[in-house]
Amino acid sequence: MSKIPREAWRIIEIKVRRYPESKLEYQNIVDEILHNRTEEQGPGGGGAEESPTEKMAIKIADHPRLKRLETEINAVESAYNAMIPEHQKVIQARFWSYRYTKMSYFDMERCTSYRERQMRRIVANFIREVGKKLGEI
Repeated sequence: MSKIPREAWRIIEIKVRRYPESKLEYQNIVDEILHNRTEEQGPGGGGAEESPTEKMAIKIADHPRLKRLETEINAVESAYNAMIPEHQKVIQARFWSYRYTKMSYFDMERCTSYRERQMRRIVANFIREVGKKLGEI
């Protein structure tokens, strides 16, 4: 396996670290579109050309931020779900335990049964898989 370029690593790491916030933002945008759908219809219902469900589906499908968030979320989730539970624990401790800083490998040894070198390999493989799914690598 070749080494991951530093710039790509940083981009992917930011997307992985922001995964919980991105997932929440994605759900909020979808809920907002669904909530506004009922307000736009009014008492007379939808128009004759399109059903309200079609309008809502078009809004969700055409929303540019939703598309990007969905690809990021799917990339992180698929790479994370493909890992064994012990490796998932390493990723969760490394990226999602502290809000803005990553947990040091020394501190992570308390949470997991792995040593620093093995945890670095697990994180590098995870970053590589997410990067491939995002098209960064």
